[in-house]
Amino acid sequence: MLRIGEVELDNPIFIAPMAGITDRPFRELARELGAGLTCTEMTAAAAVVRAPEELVDRVIDLGAGEHPVAAQLVGSDPQMMSDAAQICVARGADIIDVNLGCPVPKVVKLGSGAALAREIPATVRVLEAMVRAVPVPVTAKMRLGWDHDTINAPELCLALEDVGVAAVTIHGRTRAQRYTGLADWEEIARVKESVRRIPVLGSGDVRDPEQVERRIRSGAVDGVVIARGMMGDWHLLAQTVRQLKFGDPGPEPSFRERLELARRHWDSVVDHHGERRGVRLARKYVVWAIKGCSGAARLRARVADLNTRSDLEELYWEIAAAGEGPQGWHRPSFTSGEG
Repeated sequence: MLRIGEVELDNPIFIAPMAGITDRPFRELARELGAGLTCTEMTAAAAVVRAPEELVDRVIDLGAGEHPVAAQLVGSDPQMMSDAAQICVARGADIIDVNLGCPVPKVVKLGSGAALAREIPATVRVLEAMVRAVPVPVTAKMRLGWDHDTINAPELCLALEDVGVAAVTIHGRTRAQRYTGLADWEEIARVKESVRRIPVLGSGDVRDPEQVERRIRSGAVDGVVIARGMMGDWHLLAQTVRQLKFGDPGPEPSFRERLELARRHWDSVVDHHGERRGVRLARKYVVWAIKGCSGAARLRARVADLNTRSDLEELYWEIAAAGEGPQGWHRPSFTSGEG
C-alpha cells in the first residue's frame, strides 16, 4: 500500500501517462491487471480550459467508477494550470499530475514539460498555485535534468515538497537523452535520499518484475511507474504486481494468452470509441502483436486496410494461426509523446 496525500493506493505499481495510449480502455484493463494508479494521457492545460465542454469530456474521459485515477496536465502558466486542474477534479480525478519531463520540441518550445523544470522558481510558482487551487493531491513527473551538466531533480523535488506537492516521479534520463541510453536508477535513488516527507517513484526501462521488487524493498524508491516496457506486453504489469505481492511473477504466459489479452484491448478500444475511429486507433496495437508472430511482414501489410470489427476478427485468427515467431513475443519501444 502507498499513500499519496489522502489517497490510499493498493500497491505502488503505476502506469505512466502516455499520449495516444492511456485512454479509458487502456486504463480499465490496466486497473483490472492490478495497477495501483492509472493516469490519463498528457493533456495541455490550455486545451482543457479553452475547449468546448463536449471536447473536454472527450479529452478528460474519466469513467464514473474509475478510481483511483490521476489526470496529467502540461503547461507553464500558473492560472491556466490551476483552472485546468479544477476542471479535472470536477470530472472525477483523484490526483492531478504535472508533466515536467516531456522532451518533445512542440512542448518544450512553449516553456512546458522539461523546459519548465529547468527553472525551479517558475516551476514552484506553477505547482504552488495548483496545490492551493484543488482539494486533491498534486504530483509531478520529471526527468533528472535538462542534461548531465544540469541535473537539478533533487533540488527541484525539495522545493516542490516545501509547497505541498504530494509525490514525485523521476524518469531516469535527462531531456537531452530523450529515450536513448539507459535510465540511471542510481540518480533516481539520490533524489529519494534528498526529499524528506513525500513518496518518490522511479521510471525508465522497467521490464523486470524481480528488479522492481528489489528497488522498492531496498528503499531506493517508494514505487515504480511502468511505461514503454508494457507496450505490447500486458502481462508485464500483472507479473510485476504479483512479484511485489507474492515474491513470484507467476508462470510465463503463452503466445496465445498474450494474444488473447491484446485482443481484449483492441475490442475495448472499438467498443469505447466506436467502430470507425476505434479500429483506426487499434491498428498500432495490432502491429505490436504481429511483430511477435511468424510471417510478420505479410500480416503487417494488412493493417492499413483494417476498417471494421470483422476485419480485426479475421486478422486475429490469422495471427493466432501463424503462432509465435523465432524471437519470441515482441516488446515494442514506444517513444512518441510519452508523458
